Amino acid sequence: MTTGCQYIGDYSRLQPTCCNTALKDRSYCEEHLWTVYQKGTAVHRKKDTRVAGDVRLWESLFNEAVEELILEGELDL
Repeated sequence: MTTGCQYIGDYSRLQPTCCNTALKDRSYCEEHLWTVYQKGTAVHRKKDTRVAGDVRLWESLFNEAVEELILEGELDL
């Protein structure tokens, strides 16, 4: 694992152009970290949000079906 900043700049696509040490658990130094990532934002992929919503919907429907079966006496827990 490398400890150097992996910032490649605007011109080089092959080698990192920064010689600074990367921050702990990061790939970039302090100077380039917020150049690469907009400060204060987190990754929110639309697909992940949609899938999470779908999972919550199916869990809710499943729980409703279980409750109905329990009330009808078909399922004994």
